[in-house]
Amino acid sequence: MSSISWLIPSLLEGSGGHRTILQHADYLQKKGHHCVLYLENPEQLSNSALRKEIKRLFGYDFAEIRAGWTEISPADLIFATVWYSARVVRDLSFPCVKAYCIQDFEAQFNPMGDGYLMAENSYRYGLYPITIGRWLPAVLERQFDLEGAYFDFCANLDIYHPLPEISREQAICF
Repeated sequence: MSSISWLIPSLLEGSGGHRTILQHADYLQKKGHHCVLYLENPEQLSNSALRKEIKRLFGYDFAEIRAGWTEISPADLIFATVWYSARVVRDLSFPCVKAYCIQDFEAQFNPMGDGYLMAENSYRYGLYPITIGRWLPAVLERQFDLEGAYFDFCANLDIYHPLPEISREQAICF
């Protein structure tokens, strides 16, 4: 089977974006692929501490977790998962399929300025985009002449479900 690496930003408890990345990596490892997670690690946690933290926060267990993005081993496929990891994947010197797991049009998370432009430029690095939903591939093709693949939105109904008997307040927010 293939070796697949993921460059993942610092963990955020409750993050749906992290859960989606980890869910896909877990699915691939269960199908026999060798998955290695490289976590941005400003806290300087050890590999084993990061493994425990992923299990505690998200319930997934991975055999290989590595701290930081500076020493990436060759793999068949490497995913960028956030705009600032795309440059790291682009610049890898060994042959591999370089992909970009894009969940949002991240440039719009920033006001117009250098953050916006750097995030937008990440779509110009030649990485193969795989997105969630059909809207992003249309945007990437129209604005950047970039064709990619997508998968439809989904939800694990064991995690995401209506809570019973919740009183709801009638309110207007503005």
